[in-house]
Amino acid sequence: MKRVRTRAMAVALIVALAVGLLGFYVVRYALHGGQWVAFTSNGDAYTGGKLKAGRIVDRNGETLYSVENGVGSYSPDEITRRSTLHSLGDRAGNIGTGAIYKYADRILGYDPVNGLYSPGGGTFHMSLDADVCRAAYKALGDRSGAVTVINYLTGEVLCAVSTPSFDPDDPPKIAPDDTSGIYMNRALSAAYTPGSVFKVVTLAAALENIEGIEDRSFHCDGTYDVGGGQVTCPRAHGDMKLEDALANSCNCAFGELAVELGGDTLNGYAEKYGLTSRLSVDSILTASGKFDVAPAESLNLAWSGVGQYNDLVTPIAMARLMGAIANSGKAPELTEVRRGSNLGVDYRRVMMSSTAGKIDPMLDYCVAHTYGDENFPGLELRAKSGTAETGGGDTNAWFAGYLNDPEHPYAFAVCVEKGGGGASTAGPIANAVLQAAVK
Repeated sequence: MKRVRTRAMAVALIVALAVGLLGFYVVRYALHGGQWVAFTSNGDAYTGGKLKAGRIVDRNGETLYSVENGVGSYSPDEITRRSTLHSLGDRAGNIGTGAIYKYADRILGYDPVNGLYSPGGGTFHMSLDADVCRAAYKALGDRSGAVTVINYLTGEVLCAVSTPSFDPDDPPKIAPDDTSGIYMNRALSAAYTPGSVFKVVTLAAALENIEGIEDRSFHCDGTYDVGGGQVTCPRAHGDMKLEDALANSCNCAFGELAVELGGDTLNGYAEKYGLTSRLSVDSILTASGKFDVAPAESLNLAWSGVGQYNDLVTPIAMARLMGAIANSGKAPELTEVRRGSNLGVDYRRVMMSSTAGKIDPMLDYCVAHTYGDENFPGLELRAKSGTAETGGGDTNAWFAGYLNDPEHPYAFAVCVEKGGGGASTAGPIANAVLQAAVK
């Protein structure tokens, strides 16, 4: 009897081990099956190291890239090829964010139940809107920079245009000492000095940490003395309430707030809002931003709250933060895969809903008071501009915000390198892109 019991226990252990291993395999298969299939040595999926068949379409079904018998073809339209290059990738694989390589299993037509069931490959529906990408590329013109548009309810990336770009059907010869960064997807992989768009972070921190801040009056005579130096404004703004300080983009007021809040507090908010960390867009990791904690009562601390000093932010992270404000403080998981709805979307609360509710009318006031509603016809726009000093007399032009429009829940960020004024340079680009997005 004892021997039978021992054998039964041994059998039970073997069965439990087998079930455990099977469960481990099933989980691994569900998580990584696509990667296993999209391995270049798989002769059913690749020929000569290249995908055999499949295509990539935008959210409206427009073909952006197709492959047949191992031969890949981009759109017949050159502007489409150039505007979607950094999202799709080039043939040589120099662009690390390229969907051709990152989503190979979806292009092949793989799914966990049927495997590679389609001999003609699959159809990968990207979240991109080709019309919006083309509008962004045309609006940027010959300037270097990035335009990002996301749906702040679904997390879908509708536009991630980066310039300079090139035609993948006629790739340039890049010199070894080239510094143009032509392969870089600036929307995801470049971190810029944010300038005054960062004042939204300082504003949120002040609303949550400084009692009576909404009733406080600020005075600006053009300079703010701190730490043995001066924060300067382009002009004296006089006496202001908080919303006017934001609309006037008053460096003195926000430098004063930064000193009062302290570097640790501001850094905590930048981290919480995802501005200093690497965000995930499916399997693609963005560049990280930066916020250095300057000493208390210092000039550098004041400038860090204005979006200067050593502050760095990626366009996609700024668009995500703006989208969170629009979405009552909740930021969705970002994706380049077409979802079509917000069902099952994972959200992360990055901001108190009450804070987002207070910032929204202030950003509306910025547009009405400073930028002019007439410059954005038909758009329920909330936005903040930024003119970021980068050294040597150059400034990057920023414009970031969102549409308060249930039919078009889009957040955006535009950054133009050496572009001059944020509102004057990046604002019209944002308008052109958003007009295309709402059509």
